Amino acid sequence: MLTLGIHDGHTATACLWEEGRVIACISEERLNREKEWAGFPQQAIETCLVIAGKKKEQVQSIGICSLMPQTGHHHYHNPHWHKRAFSYLVRFLPEKARQSSRNIRLIHRLIPLLLAKREKSVREKLNQMGFIAPIYFFEHHLLHAATAYYTNWYPREKNLILTLDGSGDAVCATVNLGLASRIERQAETFNYNAICDFYTRITQYLGMRPMSHEYKVMGLAAYAEEESKKEILDLFRSFFRVSPENPLQIINTSRLWKWHFSKKLPSLLAGKRFDHIAGALQDFYEEVVLKWIENAMRETGVFNLVLSGGGFMNVKLNYKISQLPQLESLFIFPGCGDESNPIGAAILAAQKQGFPVEKVEPLGMVDWGPSYQEDEIKKAIEIHCSEQNCQVKQKEDVAGEIAQKLQAGKIVGRFCGKMEWGARALGNRSILAHPQNSQTIHRINRAIKKRDFWMPFAPAVLPEYRERYLHLPSSFRCPFMTVAAETKEEAWENMSAALHPFDRSARAQVLDKELHPSFYDLVSRFAQMTGIGAVLNTSFNLHGYPIVCSPEDALKTFFKSDLDILQLENYIIEK
Repeated sequence: MLTLGIHDGHTATACLWEEGRVIACISEERLNREKEWAGFPQQAIETCLVIAGKKKEQVQSIGICSLMPQTGHHHYHNPHWHKRAFSYLVRFLPEKARQSSRNIRLIHRLIPLLLAKREKSVREKLNQMGFIAPIYFFEHHLLHAATAYYTNWYPREKNLILTLDGSGDAVCATVNLGLASRIERQAETFNYNAICDFYTRITQYLGMRPMSHEYKVMGLAAYAEEESKKEILDLFRSFFRVSPENPLQIINTSRLWKWHFSKKLPSLLAGKRFDHIAGALQDFYEEVVLKWIENAMRETGVFNLVLSGGGFMNVKLNYKISQLPQLESLFIFPGCGDESNPIGAAILAAQKQGFPVEKVEPLGMVDWGPSYQEDEIKKAIEIHCSEQNCQVKQKEDVAGEIAQKLQAGKIVGRFCGKMEWGARALGNRSILAHPQNSQTIHRINRAIKKRDFWMPFAPAVLPEYRERYLHLPSSFRCPFMTVAAETKEEAWENMSAALHPFDRSARAQVLDKELHPSFYDLVSRFAQMTGIGAVLNTSFNLHGYPIVCSPEDALKTFFKSDLDILQLENYIIEK
């Protein structure tokens, strides 16, 4: 059973799935080098076939993400006419009518009209590419739920699946039960009530890019003192809350929606400091979502959580969730924004063809992108290094050599093995540095990544140092940087440069020897030399660009930045 999943919205992505597991998955941005690119991911589809060594005629079914037309960042400021018309209509409705999930069904009645044009366009593109397989369109939040639930590495007898984002097919949140091979939706929330969209509107108000820089607001939030946030927090509490009548629904009580917030926020927040706004927003978001989650557990009696959707990219919230006393297990899909949905689409497309979804394999390493042969790497080196002042050496013990360079304070771009999928760099396409050197932060921010000064880096931590460095439940697996954990004193001393500068939290990747053996080996060698069981890890890219994909991308980034060393497989290039 070979199926293809396609997401043609922002951060467009394609996934190839075979007999229970992902065999290739890549976002179009990595290939066309335009961050968060939106549209039909033709290059990504073709690259997936090349990675997997498959032909188009072998694909047995195709799953398309979402029923309604897909949009990119430009539609955030200039939405489709039907969205504008509906938003103005909703403003004249009574409060309960505006908030009601019945609006979802009303909008879904229009979907056949909206889907007809979309379906025709998608089919034409796939036919032009030479695909002949049947095509299925799947609802947005069903895909979030399916992606996480069917790949969950905990037992599947009964799970509570929660999805949360800004909007998808008129829905912004769902509560579901995962019952062996099926998903049963218990509650859904109309996107008028999207607290995630409110977070995005504040991101935009603070001068950052909406649907992209929310993580910057989250990083900034820690700097706000408790007293400074109170007034703004009280204001935000008048905008959203968990419904007193329906404990499984978050409701909007502001009478504002989407771009109407953008028009109102300047007057509401005039004179308020940027860090106080960010801090109040993060506290408010955590307060409302945690109450919604606790309600869902109490109402269903299920304490095994599975989370997906862009709302759960908030690693500070996720850590608070991991600390809930009633929680029994927690699985957060890595990179759980819309770019994860083609995985669910490929799984559900296989189910349409008779594949039993209970045979889907638990999630392993997400290294689903391309790898490169030695002759490709040598050719790239010859082209890009011929006129540069650098040394190129081939090493047998490359892990030991890089560990020594890190010990000496060098900053290293690591390009090794298959490219990993998703928003997080997990070692194969990473910038690495000594985690104890505070000067590293300034060098990387100023001359390499050109990041905002308040943003933290992240540590890649050996599992044997986990208890010494991190406050994490022992049962919680954390190989994908899905939570920002509180840290212990030994971490403050040993990896201060890889922690949040203010609250010392760590968006940690706890290395798994089976999932990531070569990176584990490198960090182990570093620990043997230094006694520190972690390295600083950040994504291998320049600010505003996607993570590097090819040797050419890595070399261009190396020479345009202040990186000291580039590891290209077993080649070490030093300026």
